[in-house]
Amino acid sequence: MNIHQLTSAVLLGVLAINAVAAAEDSQDREPAEYSVRFDLAYKTEGDQSLLADVYQPAGVVDSCPIVLVVHGGAWMSGDKALPATYARMFAQHGIAAVSINYRLAPAHKFPAQLDDVRAALAWVHDHAEENRWDLKRLGLFGYSAGAHLSCMIAMLDDEPAETVAKTTQLSADDLCWGKLPRPLAVVAGGTPADFRDLPLDNSLLAYFFGGTRRERPEAYEFGSPAVLVSGGDPPTLFYHGTRDLLVPIAGAESLFRRQQKLKIDSEFVRVEGLGHLLSFMDAGARANVLRFMKSHLSPAAD
Repeated sequence: MNIHQLTSAVLLGVLAINAVAAAEDSQDREPAEYSVRFDLAYKTEGDQSLLADVYQPAGVVDSCPIVLVVHGGAWMSGDKALPATYARMFAQHGIAAVSINYRLAPAHKFPAQLDDVRAALAWVHDHAEENRWDLKRLGLFGYSAGAHLSCMIAMLDDEPAETVAKTTQLSADDLCWGKLPRPLAVVAGGTPADFRDLPLDNSLLAYFFGGTRRERPEAYEFGSPAVLVSGGDPPTLFYHGTRDLLVPIAGAESLFRRQQKLKIDSEFVRVEGLGHLLSFMDAGARANVLRFMKSHLSPAAD
């Protein structure tokens, strides 16, 4: 698949997901059990404000867990509204959700997107008390490109400074570093896991990594979650369509097996017979996502 085919597939997927989300909203007759605040600026980058939507459960008395939600779109498209079905689901079950936009390729190359996720986590840290968010019960959710970014952030948490430095444009003394809560659980759907086997001169992902693997080998290596697996990684639920032709399932399965060998309490859910986009919209997959997050972000997990 060349870059034009990939772009077309992503844009068609965005339209399909928006249509399904709109249909679900129109069928929702139940009273709201959560509130939503749209378009809150969590970071200003030049003249661009990066925005977040906050889904807050109703009736939080003491504190509630929170999930940062990171959208997909091949790092070059998409919006925080795309995973709204998941964000609403979390909020309806007592888990706050912050769904974010981030800078997109090709205008912004890796690792700009990782730094935006870090900025969002720092913003969550700064606003946790007023919203009664329990930072000790924080999870990450992402699909496709969002799954890649979520896995990267979680797996980098226990990596040495020299490794982290290869995945950021932030200075070592940036205040953001002191505000990053440790993720307790991750859900990653349709995860791109390893870019090290791309042909050296293949330009498919040059728009994201800033060149081919021959030109930017370090970006492809340290942009791969597979390189960062270690025993300190948080439990992760991987889910993936068995007929995913856009992001083959083998990479995520390999990542999961490596976590298993390290005794990490991760799970893998195969969404049988579905491709990349339909797996994202699958109700059974969403049920597994909720189950996993609830089990790991419950008070007993403290």
